Amino acid sequence: MEQTYGDKFFLLRMLEEHLSGAGMSPTLSKALALLTACLLLGLLAWVLDRIGTRIVLAVIRKAVKKTETLWDDYLLQRKFFPRLIEFVTAALLMASVHLIFRGYDTALIAGIEVVLRIYMTVVGALIVASALNAVNDIYDARPQARRKSIRGYVQTAKIVVYVICGILIVAVLIRRDPTDLLLGLGASAAFVSLVFKDTILGFVASIQLSAQDMIRPGDWIEMPSKGADGTVSEINVNSVKVRNWDNTMTMIPIYSLVSEAFTNWRNMEEGAGRRFRRPLPVDVTSIVALSPERVAEIAADPLVAPLAARMMELDSQTNTSPFSTNLGLFRCYAEAYLQQHPHIARGMTILVRYLPVVENGLPLELYAFTSQKSFPVYERVVADMLDHLVAMLPRFGLRLFQRPSASAPAPSPVRTES
Repeated sequence: MEQTYGDKFFLLRMLEEHLSGAGMSPTLSKALALLTACLLLGLLAWVLDRIGTRIVLAVIRKAVKKTETLWDDYLLQRKFFPRLIEFVTAALLMASVHLIFRGYDTALIAGIEVVLRIYMTVVGALIVASALNAVNDIYDARPQARRKSIRGYVQTAKIVVYVICGILIVAVLIRRDPTDLLLGLGASAAFVSLVFKDTILGFVASIQLSAQDMIRPGDWIEMPSKGADGTVSEINVNSVKVRNWDNTMTMIPIYSLVSEAFTNWRNMEEGAGRRFRRPLPVDVTSIVALSPERVAEIAADPLVAPLAARMMELDSQTNTSPFSTNLGLFRCYAEAYLQQHPHIARGMTILVRYLPVVENGLPLELYAFTSQKSFPVYERVVADMLDHLVAMLPRFGLRLFQRPSASAPAPSPVRTES
């Protein structure tokens, strides 16, 4: 038996009366009236959408451009206002359903309301997600965003919103109270934890990384186990995106950064200098004792003279032997050279030392920190210092170790008789 909400909408009632008066059967006239009601609802949706997107949204855009604040620009960029207009449009359609379909079967009205409620629930979740994205954009525009990212928290909040949206949709479809569904989820917590295991682990790991300030966007990290060596470009709830120096991208599960070892070069970049260690393998057969006359001759060399006073001072501080060696004098020269170099960080360790003798000679290691931390500039500075010191070795009668076969002349080509 047909259940009604009273008299039908006057336009539909007039249409049915006109069609019946024209000799059309009551069944066909009612069907055409119902089709007209659906068309009216669609027409109303189209009109409201045109008003919202063409007029209201245009006014909002002009108002946003005139304001000096940035939060409304981020909301507009993240489509917060268009989705809010869609939500209001659906709410107005919901209010119009009882008017347009008044007098029809309650099951029809309930079905239309279910569709509109699901639509409003989805759009509502998208509105909240747009607001959360805007909050993240506003935070990223501030200087403290480099020290600590909130992207992981924002993504976790969005997941919670989408889960609630799914629960509300199911509640609308089965016509149950959403709280009953939430209570039922408690019994399936083990299943939920299994499905969202990576998300839960990532969320906990992101909290640990943020609380301990272990990693930030823009940090240079190195994690050989994952093949990552580059800068962190993005941190989300499940993974960390690293742009390697060869412009490849590596995705690292965020909980791996808590459970495995990795190197963060941030302190180096924020510190006063970047360390370098370079060995110079000296041929031990070129090491000899120097007479005072030979020491004076080396000190008077035009290339050595600018640092001769500091070189002799360092030699006198450490040399307890009755004579000096050319390698010991060169070690003092190298240390004096590093101390006065304009790109060496002051107040940090400057050391020139011997490493254990190996089959390739006696390594003389340069240990210091450059004030230039940018990778290309850093490498150029270190290379220039090595160029100078290698070129100065012959002034002290020293030479680098080199395998005999490397300096042997190339064999003559063998001629064959034809």
